[in-house]
Amino acid sequence: MQTRTLSMLVKASLFTAIPMLMLPAAATERTISELVDAVNGTPDNLSRDAGKKVKLRNHANGFCTSGVFKPNPQITDTFAIEFFTQANIDIVARFSLGGTNPQSSDKTAGRFMSLKLNGDTESLQFVTSNAEVFFASNLEDFFTFQTKVKQGNDGKQWLIDNKPDAKAFFDYIKKLPPTISYADNRYFGVNSFMFNSKNGAPVAGRWIFEPANGVITASADELAQKPDNFLHKELIERISTTPATWDLFVQLAEKQDNVNDPTIVWPTSRPRLLIGQVIINGQHDDAKATLECDKGIFNPLQLPKGIAPSADPILNARSAAYIESFIRRN
Repeated sequence: MQTRTLSMLVKASLFTAIPMLMLPAAATERTISELVDAVNGTPDNLSRDAGKKVKLRNHANGFCTSGVFKPNPQITDTFAIEFFTQANIDIVARFSLGGTNPQSSDKTAGRFMSLKLNGDTESLQFVTSNAEVFFASNLEDFFTFQTKVKQGNDGKQWLIDNKPDAKAFFDYIKKLPPTISYADNRYFGVNSFMFNSKNGAPVAGRWIFEPANGVITASADELAQKPDNFLHKELIERISTTPATWDLFVQLAEKQDNVNDPTIVWPTSRPRLLIGQVIINGQHDDAKATLECDKGIFNPLQLPKGIAPSADPILNARSAAYIESFIRRN
């Protein structure tokens, strides 16, 4: 994309959303500890202690690998973010399923990709999924969702009947077909961030990872022939010969877009800027950072200079919640 075109896109997205960032978050009396309990299904001291003993965590079924990020050289003509001036940035990646069961079946539709881009002096981290829409816009609804889904079908039906955002999420997931590789999915950062532009005005955007070979879905017959756990082996064997590759974009908000609500999917007509390319090739799988990846956390608020979080309450609770979860399992 030419520099002039990029500049035009940024000008189109420079917006009056800065006042929106000052809107108060939905009131909640929930503590970070309560939010983690809701995710883990540990509402009392007995279950919480049991969870600590087994090192209970979300996204328990997952594995780590590595690669490299190659920034788009032209992006620094638009964004004033020094992090992207590096030619190659090492990646530690973790691919996973949702939930606390380390033996959950790979035949479900949900896929998650978390990344650490470890630059010379700064780090950029991502927590993404193949779902473009989130189920709650505030922490109280987040707590309610996590609590109700632990109640099974009755709890899910209550959410469908009483929480429109949860119903929209379930409707989306119902139409989301499974894949036979982590490499075959688009991944979305549902939360918004503020990016410094060259002219000094902040630009709001969301991360989107587009697989280089496009989205490839699996038929029911293909899936039936697979064992319950196949995704780890498939990706490791794949990248031993051919890297798994994604183009990383920032989708830019326009002035009418609510940048603080992850339940709202922005129109596909919104402009996108190519930030660079993620290449997962396993080149550092024997490095300490990769081998110990499961022991740490991926923090989407770990940002280089020039990128800042929006006022989205879901986003701003993530760091503290991940740290609380980390402390409990260590």
